[in-house]
Amino acid sequence: MLVECPRKDLFEAIQTVARAVSGRSSLPILSHVLLQPQGASGMRLVATDLEMWMECALPARVQASLAHETTSGFTLPARVFAEMLGALPEADVLLDRPDGGNKIHVRCARSNYDVLGLSSEEFPSPPEVEPTATFHIQGSALKQMIRQVSFAVSTDETRAILTGILVRFDGAELTLVATDTHRLAVRNGPVATGSGTATAVVPARAMNEVTRLAGDDDAVTIALASGQARFEVRRRGDERDTDAAEIGGLPGRYRQQSTTMVTRLIEGQYPNYERVIPQSHERKWTLVRTDLAAAVKRIAIVARDNANRVVLETEGSQLVLTAESGTVGSARDEVEVAREGDDITIAFNAKYLAEVLGAVDSEGVSFELTEPLRPGVVRPVGDMAPRYVCVLMPMQVI
Repeated sequence: MLVECPRKDLFEAIQTVARAVSGRSSLPILSHVLLQPQGASGMRLVATDLEMWMECALPARVQASLAHETTSGFTLPARVFAEMLGALPEADVLLDRPDGGNKIHVRCARSNYDVLGLSSEEFPSPPEVEPTATFHIQGSALKQMIRQVSFAVSTDETRAILTGILVRFDGAELTLVATDTHRLAVRNGPVATGSGTATAVVPARAMNEVTRLAGDDDAVTIALASGQARFEVRRRGDERDTDAAEIGGLPGRYRQQSTTMVTRLIEGQYPNYERVIPQSHERKWTLVRTDLAAAVKRIAIVARDNANRVVLETEGSQLVLTAESGTVGSARDEVEVAREGDDITIAFNAKYLAEVLGAVDSEGVSFELTEPLRPGVVRPVGDMAPRYVCVLMPMQVI
């Protein structure tokens, strides 16, 4: 079998799927990537750690001398193969398996390698995903939604359910939720098209991979099933070189790449997050987001030596931020605030404040407060206010 593909496309594909390669498994095959022909003009690369499967399809010229080679494919050690492709010159790469065995000949320009792979029959097959809900969303919208909640995901493995992001689809709207019990972030928004309904808890690692896979203009198809979720990214930006000029033996108009990720879901009952969101407030602050974020960053220099505690207190039209540390000293900063309601003194974790202020995209941000020891609600100011909310648990004011 002979496979020919541009080095750049093949290198990008191996870099993509290699993120699913297992680095600690006792199964040698999980350190390999499967290269499988897709007819005479395409190839797919697959890697897995048995929790997540990553698949990348790209154009290639395939010549198979044996019938079974058109479906079986071959494997190569992922790390070594990626290093080779990274070092090779910009030219077509030829992958040849002349005897049908596990030794693969890699040729590019004047460089030649003979690489030992493993039998493709050992490579685990991706699970079948029979979705109860499927929907389509633009890459930029999905990436923004994930970014605005992922900072609140828990890292405590003893509560595995909180190490994922809750994904809810009701047939027309997508909702993402994350919490570590100290803060809660909820973001919802419409999708392009979709059908069915489903609720799933997707591992944060998998959701973060989606933000790397999807470009802003790419189309993302998400399928939620029992125990599995599938994310398919079609790279609209790869439809380049639309004239008849051949690159790697393929007309440019066919140069469209797609990437598919299948991940196991986290089993368990996600907390009823809606009960945590306060339904009323007695005080409201409205501030310029960038001004407040800069003040929090300055105050955090001292606050980090005292459990990241920063105290916020209103004085007329000013919001005063203070922090104290027995080893560093103290800090005070002020920002202008438009306030509703009486004065209040409340303390929050500076790190948590900085992360939610970094996630909000609006020019202004509002804080809805009730009492010093009751949760505070952070929302963007403007059209996004109904779409995003972050609940922060306060700290004791000392």
